[in-house]
Amino acid sequence: MAKILMLGCDAIAQGAIEAGISYASSYPGTPATQILEYIAKNSNVAAEWSVNEKVAYEVAYGVSLTGRRALCSMKHVGLNVASDPFMTSAYLGVRGGLVLAVGDDPGAYSSQNEQDSRFYASFAKIPCFEPSDAQEAKDMTYLAFDISEELALPVMVRSITRLLHCYAPVSLGNINPEKEIKLEKNPDYLIAVPKNVIRLHRELNKKQEKIKQFIEKYEFNKIFPGKEKRGIIACGITYLYARELEESLPILKISAYPVDENLIKDFVTALDEVIVLEEGYPFIENIARKYSSNIRGKLSGDLPLEGELGPEPLFRIFGRIKSSDSENGVIPRPPMLCPGCPHREFYKALNEAKPIFVTGDIGCYTLGANPPLRAIDTCLCMGASISKAAGIASQGVKGVVAVIGDSTFIHSGIPALINAVYNKLNILVCILDNSAVAMTGHQPTPIIGITAKGEETKKLDLAELCKACGADSVEVVDPYDKKTTYEAIKRGLDNPGVNVIIARRACVLLAKKLKS
Repeated sequence: MAKILMLGCDAIAQGAIEAGISYASSYPGTPATQILEYIAKNSNVAAEWSVNEKVAYEVAYGVSLTGRRALCSMKHVGLNVASDPFMTSAYLGVRGGLVLAVGDDPGAYSSQNEQDSRFYASFAKIPCFEPSDAQEAKDMTYLAFDISEELALPVMVRSITRLLHCYAPVSLGNINPEKEIKLEKNPDYLIAVPKNVIRLHRELNKKQEKIKQFIEKYEFNKIFPGKEKRGIIACGITYLYARELEESLPILKISAYPVDENLIKDFVTALDEVIVLEEGYPFIENIARKYSSNIRGKLSGDLPLEGELGPEPLFRIFGRIKSSDSENGVIPRPPMLCPGCPHREFYKALNEAKPIFVTGDIGCYTLGANPPLRAIDTCLCMGASISKAAGIASQGVKGVVAVIGDSTFIHSGIPALINAVYNKLNILVCILDNSAVAMTGHQPTPIIGITAKGEETKKLDLAELCKACGADSVEVVDPYDKKTTYEAIKRGLDNPGVNVIIARRACVLLAKKLKS
């Protein structure tokens, strides 16, 4: 078989392609963005950038109902958005294989939190695979489709930034043909209403033992014997860390969940001390502590509860360095708006207009919070800028501005705009339209009318959409025209009601790409 260097993202995508998927859906979000990009560019599989993660998951679930296979990918906080259909889909089950690839971001390299998606899989009572390298990422994704169909459950493949964004050799395989369409009506299993839910939940609970049998059958979780009475439990990529640091120690490698607790019990009770390595929260460490008091890890304070597991904490727990040996490290270089960025020019005009409070959102424009601009006062999550501004304005505060990007507005800002209009609030909404999901690599949006496969489609008229939502005024400005932009902002602040300004100019980096 051919072996090539692949990103972890690409390996997951290749595994799905080889498994014979018919559709892939996603919303851009680091570190998982490249999964769908690889499928769109390197296969004939239909692929879509959905307007948000909830829609992406629902589309993939719809494909599964036809008996065909679908991959849905997103970053960890995107799973919060998709959690509504995700949780209930485990009750209803799937028909064609449905795999959810989630990219977690310990260290918060490009995220607003460090949440651990393993808890979502446990919450939903579905299998979760956690590869340790790119080859496993491809192989586990491929196998996940078979297991999904055998269990009639969605399966999660959880990985992290360090694996998804690093290259490793991967062996390619043959591509399976697509499944035949087999769409069947079965309301007792496909309609989530009270008369079905308890029975479906009971059946989901009965599947838990079968899930564990599959995990045991494929030896996802395995003990590698060692020569000492000190051992390591290593989850996902930390298995590679363990082999590099202390290969002679016994290692329990965890690659799939739920874990048979007896396996953990047998491992820890046979040893004098066990170090638990896992990226994210102390998910496995909490289980290990039920069976032994000699557990070291995040909860014991030997490893940090925050951030990514880097060389320093690992070297320290294995006695390679002392705390006093730590160096200062690299000087921090926080991200900044690019030279010539239209967002920068907009913020200059906004600052001159002197709003009372500015609620920000998720995207390139969030960097406007940094010096020297310091133009944003709060940032919570996708789409929250308009809702937060509405909440502040509801208390009689005047001069409140919400700043949101074009893609983020489509993602989850539209309901918030309608809500503000409906509740007769006085806010200024500024939509920064740079013609792309720029922060994650210039993916297209419905506003520019290009699909994930590069095909032309209908364009969404952002101004008409805002008018249809009931905005009291809608103005489109070029942020490079500072005087006009400033005057529009002043009018929006002075006028009552919900006023919208669309600051429209393409990202300068995107413009360079299109010219080259």
